[in-house]
Amino acid sequence: MDMQVKQTQIDSQVAENILKSIHIPPCPEIVMALMEEIRQPEVDFAKLVKLISGDVSLAASMLKTANSPFFALRKKVNSVQQAVSVLGLKNLMQIVTGSALQKELGGGKMAMERFWDRSNFTAVAASHLASKLHGVSREDAYTLGLFHDCGIPILMQKFPNYKEKLAAANQSAELVIAIEDQHYATNHAIVGGMLARNWYLPEQISQAIRVHHDHTIFTHPDDRTTPTVCALVAVTLVAEHIAATSMGMSDDAEWFVIGPLAQDYLGLNPEDMAEITEDALAELEEIRAYRD
Repeated sequence: MDMQVKQTQIDSQVAENILKSIHIPPCPEIVMALMEEIRQPEVDFAKLVKLISGDVSLAASMLKTANSPFFALRKKVNSVQQAVSVLGLKNLMQIVTGSALQKELGGGKMAMERFWDRSNFTAVAASHLASKLHGVSREDAYTLGLFHDCGIPILMQKFPNYKEKLAAANQSAELVIAIEDQHYATNHAIVGGMLARNWYLPEQISQAIRVHHDHTIFTHPDDRTTPTVCALVAVTLVAEHIAATSMGMSDDAEWFVIGPLAQDYLGLNPEDMAEITEDALAELEEIRAYRD
């Protein structure tokens, strides 16, 4: 047997065993119940209110998020019923899945606050950017922005040294997922894509999560990377850069390789980037002020 083929088979087996040992949180019952109801030909809004009200933390998160500057409601809501009536079903599911994600993956832990802040800010910036582009769904951009790195907290729970390895990888010119593969026989993009599918997110979201560190999708797209997937990944990469700027964080080394490709794919020149960044930073600052 060819040594390279044998090594590939061994690596594949190791990766499969690793993945089997990683706990991917199942889709929470509340999210599944809400999805099932929303997909009905005639949605029972009273049932939606009852389901959300039955989860105190979810209800509180929904009211806080609904009243945030991101949704820019003319009048603040003070009940789940009001929130459901004014948010719309797509916004409702964004809040529900986002809240459930943080709850399932340790959103309340102090060590993860900065991670979730960056994820939330990336989601908001991605939605803002999508609103400036033709043919990119704001809802999908927001969801991908929130979920794109969801494999990271899962791997942090599995591997004690993962956080340190990831920090070092972010300063390297080598692809983060390549470094993760070397150490753990899997990476956060694969694990995140698995969670997205477990949570019944749209296929383009789970696929975008899997390839969001692969810069070849912009230069050599294949059957994994439809134009929709490529556009969503590009939007998320630019949004992550904006979120980092807003938080006073340095860009990961990978940005300087993949960032220009993402901007070119979206047709953003330096003037466009400057204008979009300025507007998005103002929106993020307003949200930060509201939260503080």
